[in-house]
Amino acid sequence: MLPTHTTLARRTCLASLGAVAAGVLSTPYARAATETNSQAELQARGLSATGIEVTLPPLADNSNAIPLQFTLQAPAGKQLVGFDIIAPENPNRVILQLALGQGQTRFKFNTRIRLAMSQEVWVLAHLNDGSTLGRATQTVVTATACFDET
Repeated sequence: MLPTHTTLARRTCLASLGAVAAGVLSTPYARAATETNSQAELQARGLSATGIEVTLPPLADNSNAIPLQFTLQAPAGKQLVGFDIIAPENPNRVILQLALGQGQTRFKFNTRIRLAMSQEVWVLAHLNDGSTLGRATQTVVTATACFDET
């Protein structure tokens, strides 16, 4: 006798995906993306910059691909669980929000970012105890990239 196969209905798949998405969005880390992340809000949080080293050119000729490098070092007894890169003056402020699969004590990251104008770029590091570290680095853009609000 041949084994019977259960077919998965489209609605069942979509309902399952919706449940997974709802679970992911309800985590405390995911709430950071819904915050305003304006320059004033980030400054008002009074975040400690201890353990964050950011390298961003002070002057950028091409704002389509500005090199950004940073190193995160967790305080003693804590681990890094994720980080955000935020450009408060961009139409879409959150450039990247990344949750690390496994807690790290040290993390190094390189990328290129796109900026709408001269501004401070923020790197926020999230720790396993729920606290957040943050550092802002200023860069001057000579030609803007975000003409179409992307």
